[in-house]
Amino acid sequence: MRLSQLLCRGLWGFALLSVLRGGTALAAGETPIVVGTRITLTSKVLGEERPLMIHLPDGYDAAPTERYPVLYVLDAETHFVHVAGMVEFLARTRHIPEMIVVGVPNTTDRERDLTPPFSKTERIDDGRLLSEVAPTAGHADTFLRFFMEELAPAVEARYRTQPYRILVGHSFGGLFAMHVLTHKPESFNAYVALSPSVHWNSAELVRTAPEALARLAPPGRALYLDEDAEEAPNVARLRKLTQDLRKRKPANLTWRYDELRGQDDHASLPHIGTYEGLRFLFNGWKVPEALQMTGDLARLEAHYTGLSKRVGYPVVPQERLFNVVGYRHLDAKRLPQAIAAFERNITLHPDSSNAHDSLADALEAAGRLREALTHRERAVALAREHQDPDLPHYQKHADDLRARLAP
Repeated sequence: MRLSQLLCRGLWGFALLSVLRGGTALAAGETPIVVGTRITLTSKVLGEERPLMIHLPDGYDAAPTERYPVLYVLDAETHFVHVAGMVEFLARTRHIPEMIVVGVPNTTDRERDLTPPFSKTERIDDGRLLSEVAPTAGHADTFLRFFMEELAPAVEARYRTQPYRILVGHSFGGLFAMHVLTHKPESFNAYVALSPSVHWNSAELVRTAPEALARLAPPGRALYLDEDAEEAPNVARLRKLTQDLRKRKPANLTWRYDELRGQDDHASLPHIGTYEGLRFLFNGWKVPEALQMTGDLARLEAHYTGLSKRVGYPVVPQERLFNVVGYRHLDAKRLPQAIAAFERNITLHPDSSNAHDSLADALEAAGRLREALTHRERAVALAREHQDPDLPHYQKHADDLRARLAP
């Protein structure tokens, strides 16, 4: 997996994060499997250094004009690795867009960061005052300021992002997500709240969320909720909340609530919950196989026009999709259609070495060798500029064609 070469600048400091543990020395010929980068951000809002984890899409460096939605996952010390891998897998199978994953650990003071303000008379199950048990709790609004004033602007300044943010939180993290959605919904476009701790402050969210969500203003937001069906009494609270939501039918909220049954519990639910949440948020993202097989460019682009309208930013057809369509036409000797697909791919992805090299294949098949060489050479130049590991592949294609054209 190729990750961008990151330099220390301003508030940021970087160190490699890999799946290797304990600094184990590598034997000759071994290569670490890298999940992402570990980052430190100095927060004036929180008055402390905050560690972060960043996963970039595979091919981020090789596609310098591509922009990506950003998924922020709370409790990253537990959830970053499995969420980053899941995002990579679902994007590779084209069920969701490629995304930047920003992991936010909450080991500094989790209750402080993730819990909303509470009543000073609030008591826990054993009757003790919550303010005595967790005196630093209740500062979710300050933590949200950290997100909106420091973290998100820093991420969006450093990386190529789309104006689409997703927040994923589990337990207290799910509570935080619900609090943000009901109080500052514009902060994120979509929310995944997994087994949210809605008991907080005498289940205040159960009483207030349905009305707040019914008042959501455009543009629309999306919410995925889930809970372990055996997680009493929290499941009863979520049933009450979602029943009220169904009655109110909020016009500007697309939402779903699932109860999971079987072997999963509060600890393991975040994995399957995040998977189901992402599939829900991007339902219909994948181009149907039947449509891919037709190779109909107009219908394919209409599919992406619909996606753009739904998510609120221009969704560009994936380079590899139009590449596959082009080669299907080429293999079937439909040269005009193949050339049209590859040319459209270059229009959409002008800095792609692969797109230029693929068009050259079709142009060679059509006997348009001089035009093909222009694109072979462009592929080589772009690959060299972007340090593409496939440069030797493109160079050989250009050299072979140049030899064919030699007198």
